[in-house]
Amino acid sequence: MPRFFVDAPGPGEYLLGGEAGRHGAKSLRLRPGEAVTLCDGQGMDYPSTVQEVLPDGLLLTVGEPVPNRAEARTEITLCHCLPKSDKLETVVQKSVELGVHSIWPIASARCVSRWDSKSAEKKLARLQKIALEAAQQSGRGIVPQILPPAELSFALEAAAKEGNVLFFYEQGRASLKEALQKAGGRLILFVGPEGGFEPGEAELAASLGAEILSLGPRILRTETAPLAALSAILYEKGDWEL
Repeated sequence: MPRFFVDAPGPGEYLLGGEAGRHGAKSLRLRPGEAVTLCDGQGMDYPSTVQEVLPDGLLLTVGEPVPNRAEARTEITLCHCLPKSDKLETVVQKSVELGVHSIWPIASARCVSRWDSKSAEKKLARLQKIALEAAQQSGRGIVPQILPPAELSFALEAAAKEGNVLFFYEQGRASLKEALQKAGGRLILFVGPEGGFEPGEAELAASLGAEILSLGPRILRTETAPLAALSAILYEKGDWEL
């Protein structure tokens, strides 16, 4: 069912305009009587019906709100060190589908890719659009936020104050399963770039209270590692259950 994120729709009539309205009317070719869902981005869904198709939008009849059921109980922020090419776009899309709460691009020592001030705004806007589209496709109740990039040391210090920090390192030996048994409901994951983290970065993370963890005996690509971690965490925390 088509899903559109809007600001506080409320029951009654609602005019869905702008890019979302044009997409529904022209690309999806919705017709009167068809069902759609509006979401306020705060976890509430509004079952709606197309009343009229307009040249640049849709007039909807909006029903009473119901809680969205797709959001994970575990709130996860993914701190992903900047990879090469368009790999971060894939990470954003798939992480949002899996249930991540926010994504923070991070600059670490072995990052080949670097964002300058001129390109950062454009890249963030594109990633946020990808997050929106993935949230719509997967039935999410929120649109995960893509945070402005930061240096690893800053991110580690900030994360240590916010929740349990899980730092995935090629030389890590601690068990993810055991770490999750004592972790709370707010997790911050750190995944390295191509080439992984430097030893000094892992030492800094450990000094700030992070769990230095392994993702198993196989070395995963930078775009694979966060998806494996998210899947394992959400399963272990019971967030795969309906």
